[in-house]
Amino acid sequence: MIQFRLISILSALVVSGCVFTQPSGPHGAERAQLNSARQLWKAQALDDYTYVFSRGCFCVFEYREPVTITVRGGNIISVVSVASGSPRDASSYQTLEALFDIIQNAIDKNAATIRAEYHPTRGHVTTAYIDMDQRIADEEISFEAKSLTPLR
Repeated sequence: MIQFRLISILSALVVSGCVFTQPSGPHGAERAQLNSARQLWKAQALDDYTYVFSRGCFCVFEYREPVTITVRGGNIISVVSVASGSPRDASSYQTLEALFDIIQNAIDKNAATIRAEYHPTRGHVTTAYIDMDQRIADEEISFEAKSLTPLR
């Protein structure tokens, strides 16, 4: 009887431990990946960098074209077209840190589909696809962040 009770208690502790250590819910795996990647990114302590960003959406080309984003002190200081070198409105773009927030928002709002990949050593988002509602056409977004270059 004591042995059975001990096994029951240990089983309950193991189950409870799993519940508290792994995010749960419909996007538990995505939340766990996001949290891990965000911690890795924060450990890099990169506030000054450039990266190439592009979007996939049902929108005008200028919004989808690849751009080089320059970040200093954690703020975007310039956005230029990769193809032409023409400046773009910086308010339409995000820092690498802010890309985490886009994915977090999709998780919080229980998006229909969330797929994200993260850089294995830097932690930043490299690609993401989000479909907030499968019943709505052309509201899906995707983006790519590549060619991260730390600045001195």
